[in-house]
Amino acid sequence: MIVVCDSTVLIGLAKIEKLELLREVFSKVCIPGAVFHEVTEKGANKPGSEVIKKAHWIETIPIKDRTQVGLLMVSLEMGEAEVLALARELRADLILVDEEKARKSAVIAGFNVMGLLGLFILAKNLGLLKKVKPLIEELRAKKFRISDRVVTEALRRAGE
Repeated sequence: MIVVCDSTVLIGLAKIEKLELLREVFSKVCIPGAVFHEVTEKGANKPGSEVIKKAHWIETIPIKDRTQVGLLMVSLEMGEAEVLALARELRADLILVDEEKARKSAVIAGFNVMGLLGLFILAKNLGLLKKVKPLIEELRAKKFRISDRVVTEALRRAGE
């Protein structure tokens, strides 16, 4: 399975020290250069930046079609645009992204999309987590923004 991940998912997992959950669920994820730059260089000295830099299971792949990125940047930020372009180049099975505009663009482009809370639900269904709610509460305590509507729906889907 080819999985392409955006920075928000990596940052959220790093904030609650659950980055390994991503590896446990997918074994390997791909990120474009802009995402690597955002989490390791712009985010230097922030939670997870060094771990992400050294994680052998997170593969940074350069974008070949820079024109596609430019077109996507009309409505998306650089990292999000590169995620969609890389997903297209790799024929990804799944994109991990949380921002609403990027999610909508990915769905319109025909990709399967999952956010951080969806990852928690999947991990719970796989027996890797007992509960989703404590992780959501920890994210919110660490200033990770998640709407009440999204939390309510995630907890309903998780059976909590």
